[in-house]
Amino acid sequence: MLNQQGYHRIAPVACFNELLAMVESAVEPFDLLVINRALAAGTTLNLDDFFRHCPVIRHTLVYETPPIDEQVLIVTPGSKVIKNLSRPPDRQAIKTLMQMIDPQKGKPARRPLLLGMR
Repeated sequence: MLNQQGYHRIAPVACFNELLAMVESAVEPFDLLVINRALAAGTTLNLDDFFRHCPVIRHTLVYETPPIDEQVLIVTPGSKVIKNLSRPPDRQAIKTLMQMIDPQKGKPARRPLLLGMR
């Protein structure tokens, strides 16, 4: 889905330890982390706090999370976006999120994206 929208620097990971290794060795910040909450099952980390305070992850889309009240996201320059979805993201969810974090339509991000898969 990201490739279809012009984003090609995507790094899939298979487990949470791989994600941590990529984050620890990152030379540049990642614009977006797309992760299934189950990928971090068994970890004692508070994922929301981790994503919010991790300096090398700019924005996060967490999917397959327990249902939560709909949050209104207000994006200002330099702010982090952490979005939770109860289901895997579809093309429209990805497109909407990318328009919020990368408003320069048609110009892909120059920094790498992380894609956590399970």
